[in-house]
Amino acid sequence: MDLKITEFLTRRGFKEIDTGDLTTIMADGIKTPDTDIIIVFSHDIIPDKILDNPSSPSSNSLFRRFLNVGHTIIWLGDVLAYYVGFPGKGTKPLPQPQTITGLIGITPPTRVDDRLVLVKPTLWGLLLGVKLWMGKRPHQIKVSPGVNLIPLAVSREGMHGYVYSPTPLASALSGIVRLYDFPITSDALSDEMLESIFNIDVRKSLRDNVITLTRCFDILRTEVDEKLGEKLDRIFEEIKKLKAEVEFFRVKIRSL
Repeated sequence: MDLKITEFLTRRGFKEIDTGDLTTIMADGIKTPDTDIIIVFSHDIIPDKILDNPSSPSSNSLFRRFLNVGHTIIWLGDVLAYYVGFPGKGTKPLPQPQTITGLIGITPPTRVDDRLVLVKPTLWGLLLGVKLWMGKRPHQIKVSPGVNLIPLAVSREGMHGYVYSPTPLASALSGIVRLYDFPITSDALSDEMLESIFNIDVRKSLRDNVITLTRCFDILRTEVDEKLGEKLDRIFEEIKKLKAEVEFFRVKIRSL
């Protein structure tokens, strides 16, 4: 399934990289916080090279430090850091919930069985084109001081899609972007879902468009208020004139 994601995003201008490139890009990204780097994991396996201790990773991992300076990682599929990849040795599941809490600071899923529930996008999710899906890793995330959270998709059991920023940068949609918590297969992940993943990359354009529309609306509202105010002033003057005329006739009638 990672091939479908990779092909889709490379056609949109993304660059395909290997584990060596990933390590270099993350290390360089820590040194250049004023750049904007987005990494999409096309499979839900985290390489051991970007963890400080693959058996029990902590917030000192390259993965976390990359996020701390304001960069973005988009994560699909199973729980973040549930599986770690070792060169030539395949993958190994890590203990939960300690791994995700120690590495990112996110509270673990409320359950890790395979039962699926309907997940619906929030207003932020709709803005980014997030689609409905059947998810299986609901969270009840508790936000610590200095951490920001934007819900992207929820079910009756909790949150399945979100932006979680370990720094106060959530308004820019920076941090961990969690989407589509189901087994990633060619049939399950539609082109529309792939499009929503790409939309995260153009988040600034979307945000700027919303800001522009908001400003245009404010200008329009001001113009309407001003014109309406002028009309109301004229109506008020006509009412005062009419009232004065009525009073004049009352006085005239009384004097007869």
